[in-house]
Amino acid sequence: MKLSQFFVFSLILLFLFKYVISPQTLKYNKLELPFAISGPESIVFNYNGESPYTGTSDGRILKCQGFEHGWKEFAITSPFRIPKFCDASINPIMEQVCGRPLGLKFNEATCDLYITDAYFGLMVAGHNGGVAKQVAISAEGVPFQFANALDIDQNTGIVYFTNTSTIFQRWACATAMQTRDKTGRLLKYDPMTKEVIVLLRDLSFSNGVALNKDNDFVLVTETTATKVTRYWLQGQKSQSSDTFTQLVGCPDNIQRNLHGEFWVVQNNCGISELKVRPVKLNKEGKVMEEISEDVGPVSEFYEKDNSLWLGSVILSYVGVLN
Repeated sequence: MKLSQFFVFSLILLFLFKYVISPQTLKYNKLELPFAISGPESIVFNYNGESPYTGTSDGRILKCQGFEHGWKEFAITSPFRIPKFCDASINPIMEQVCGRPLGLKFNEATCDLYITDAYFGLMVAGHNGGVAKQVAISAEGVPFQFANALDIDQNTGIVYFTNTSTIFQRWACATAMQTRDKTGRLLKYDPMTKEVIVLLRDLSFSNGVALNKDNDFVLVTETTATKVTRYWLQGQKSQSSDTFTQLVGCPDNIQRNLHGEFWVVQNNCGISELKVRPVKLNKEGKVMEEISEDVGPVSEFYEKDNSLWLGSVILSYVGVLN
């Protein structure tokens, strides 16, 4: 990374701390990460619905053992990872060596954990963890550059995931957003055929992914276009796309709850006067609920057992809102 690029990245972080975290931030329980690690982007529970897992800034995937016992290392995504240099790293330059796991989802039938690492692509770790195996790094001969989020059809095992940009890597995400890069893609990976297929291209910073309850469409958030796009997998509209909902803010991750509703986290798109909150959408894309208080710099809401689990690309803990 060039010094000027690192400077821009630092300014973005400072902006988030200054304008997104406020004195009125909603209070919630905190599961502090160990070793001064930060950036628990996404939250997932295992095939038994237990033990939340999260990926962190230093290239690890951690498994929670409860509020009293904290976290332990479950898996890593980089085969080149050197603990001496990577452990507790928050340096974006080191992500290309240490790894940066973002999206996580278990295949409930095989107990495998699928991972989108920003630099190492689509990966999978067995139920015992360890070094994750790389399963896809490109589609149609074009490298992912910046793999981001994923979801899994639990009936077929097919993985749907996003490639945020085919030009910019994650450390240059500020430039990608400033230039309004539109090389993002929505892809699917079939573990039976080992084939990656491009479903949508020319997306504006494609980010979060979520299947609907019936698996007949998949949603992808387009951050810089401030919208959620729907791609139809079945029915008369199969293989076509439309706008599921247009948002005020810039959406990040999206997660479906057990009722078939969707939590979408959105930020203020760099406009300090724009106050936006996470919203819950119904299956038609209508806003059902909006969090009324500031929740801080979160990247994801994951609803489970009447609790909301909060992921963040910046903070050093996972939040739990009961």
